[in-house]
Amino acid sequence: MKWQYFIGHAVFIGSALITIVIVLALKIMRERQQRRSPLHGRQIGNVPGQQIQDRINKAGDEAGFGVDVMILALPMLFLIWATMRIDWTQVRFGTSELIFLVGWVFFFGYGFWKYQRHSRRREQARDGLLAERVTGMQLNRLFAHGCIVMHDLPCGEFNIDHVVIAPRGVYAVETKSFRKPKNLPAGTPAKVEFDGDTLKFSDFTSRKPIEQSRRQARYLSSFLRESLGEAIHVVPALALPGWWVGKTESGKASDMFVFTPMGRGCEWFTYGEECIPAAKRHLISQALATKYPAAT
Repeated sequence: MKWQYFIGHAVFIGSALITIVIVLALKIMRERQQRRSPLHGRQIGNVPGQQIQDRINKAGDEAGFGVDVMILALPMLFLIWATMRIDWTQVRFGTSELIFLVGWVFFFGYGFWKYQRHSRRREQARDGLLAERVTGMQLNRLFAHGCIVMHDLPCGEFNIDHVVIAPRGVYAVETKSFRKPKNLPAGTPAKVEFDGDTLKFSDFTSRKPIEQSRRQARYLSSFLRESLGEAIHVVPALALPGWWVGKTESGKASDMFVFTPMGRGCEWFTYGEECIPAAKRHLISQALATKYPAAT
């Protein structure tokens, strides 16, 4: 029968349709249930080379698709060719067919798990990258006020997102991206309260970013003491792009600075009297510059 010749096509098309339906259903569920970044919909300036990076990413995706087509071309066409030569009147569903069906379910389930896991990680990484870029662009404006700003400082097994060497002090700045609640009305600012030890959002609390920022500041202070032979106090700071930061009295008196880099949030680094002369600021920056790998 002629319809038997199209079984290979049906298998391929059916598999593709099942995948597309599940992926689209998962995306719709996430859009309905997940939070949104507080930076969603805001006009964000480009960093140097941003458009080139976008073109690289797009070209990489297209090149990867081309490789996938090359890999699948022969197996797909061979499947269609082979199924056209099967005598389907002799085919019976038995143990072997059941094993192949179970194998398909297993591999499809494994692929779905990998897709779900890494697509979520990709979203988180994108949020984090955008938050760091926003913070970095705003901190760069401090150069006009005598500050030295360094980004993505390598520190062995971790990086410090930003270091600000200001006339008033040295700061290790960690940037975090938290998504705002899904049910937050449009136009309502996303708010977080800092009490000195904990970030209190509307529906959850977190201490890990505070602890991380303090560890990084201690590390940086220890490194500068060893490099320069004198104690350099490093203040921990936490940037929360897109969030309105409220502080209790304990938060205001805390050893660390929690802020939003949006608007005039970064101007805080320029306040106060000069405690570190320009010459010493340059020595500090030179010591930190040794953390970056040399170009060869």
